[in-house]
Amino acid sequence: MRPEFVTQCPIRPGGSYTYRFTIQGQEGTLWWHAHSSWLRATVYGALIIHPKEGDSYPFTKPKRETTLLLGEWWNANPIDVVREATRTGAAPNVSDAYTINGQPGDLYNCSSKG
Repeated sequence: MRPEFVTQCPIRPGGSYTYRFTIQGQEGTLWWHAHSSWLRATVYGALIIHPKEGDSYPFTKPKRETTLLLGEWWNANPIDVVREATRTGAAPNVSDAYTINGQPGDLYNCSSKG
């Protein structure tokens, strides 16, 4: 196993962090995720890139936009799930729930009472 490295200090409760970067030639909805082992299954989000001010959409401007992120949820640490699969040679356990915008919905016990 490769060691994991911390590349920045944590963001304190109530604090914020701004990461500035340049995007060229992109429009639309992209997604970002962690690049550390299976953490990409737990740390992800939408990156919405609107046209430059004064430019138009390459299609009819939508009346409304809704971000929809599909994901998976394990009732275990995802790193432990993949480590167990590696140890046994089996496929990783299937997730305990599928999520929409981070919420598993009412069909799963994990979402009852908060």
